[in-house]
Amino acid sequence: MSFQIRDIKNVGGDWDSFDYRVWVSVPENDGDSLIEKAVAEAGADISDTRYSVVYDFDNDNVMEAFVYIGNAPDEFATCAGKVWYVDGDRCAMIKECDNFFVHGDKVIDMYPTGDSVVVELEEAYTTSTVSYLFMLENGEWKESAISGMGYFFKPDYVSDYCVSVSAYDYCVDYEEGKEDEALYTGHTWKNYYFFYDEKSGDFKEYVGKEISEDELKAACGFDLAAEIREAGYQVDVVFKRENGIINVNYSKTERGDVGSVYKEYHNVTYNELNQRYADAWGTNGNSWQDSDFGGTYLKAITEK
Repeated sequence: MSFQIRDIKNVGGDWDSFDYRVWVSVPENDGDSLIEKAVAEAGADISDTRYSVVYDFDNDNVMEAFVYIGNAPDEFATCAGKVWYVDGDRCAMIKECDNFFVHGDKVIDMYPTGDSVVVELEEAYTTSTVSYLFMLENGEWKESAISGMGYFFKPDYVSDYCVSVSAYDYCVDYEEGKEDEALYTGHTWKNYYFFYDEKSGDFKEYVGKEISEDELKAACGFDLAAEIREAGYQVDVVFKRENGIINVNYSKTERGDVGSVYKEYHNVTYNELNQRYADAWGTNGNSWQDSDFGGTYLKAITEK
């Protein structure tokens, strides 16, 4: 008997009861046979199996594997290849990508969620990454409903999960009367919040509920909206989420002499549970200006 792990030094996640290097005890050839099965199905060489994880992902006493077969990482920490899911009965390619992002030394990352484990793969772009999430349900793998929406991670300022959404919505230029030709620019990355729902076996969003400025004042214990206006901004809309996060959208509009309009969009992220602002850019600040992720927050990214 041995512990089965391949080329994974740190699996991430909040594994309070697990050592990162200690996994369930399984016959060594069980893991090898699953990996070899994926290699055979892919028509590849065993040397192309650069990253793989063998584990009982859905806690049903049956081992499964996710196997990356492809190129080695390049100087940008990306690689081209395919990730396969394999168990004793099935073998299927679940994701092909020309630019998987490699975290340190791994393509396949994992997050514990209740009695199961979510597998994450990331696709890298020039200024952001997008996460693809997979899990097992009743012995079959499935892709999460929030897969591909943005970068999935576990932040340090809330106890839940985040999806960071990339957008170009920091500012807008247009001429009065020609709003349909408005040009939006300025790259932003905004966090939206999720929890793992055991009943559905997937992630659900903390959808925002619009609240009044009086409700905002009661939640904060001070008049945040008044502070924002005193700084020369307009308060647009306030959303409160069930995990205690409050997003305040605010903006500033400048008008030129020839009918030109320039508008900037900002936001505040405030945590009612600990009475603190989010530290959006790691400056160790705790002011509403420090919590600005840029752009405009929506009520939700999973609802229209």
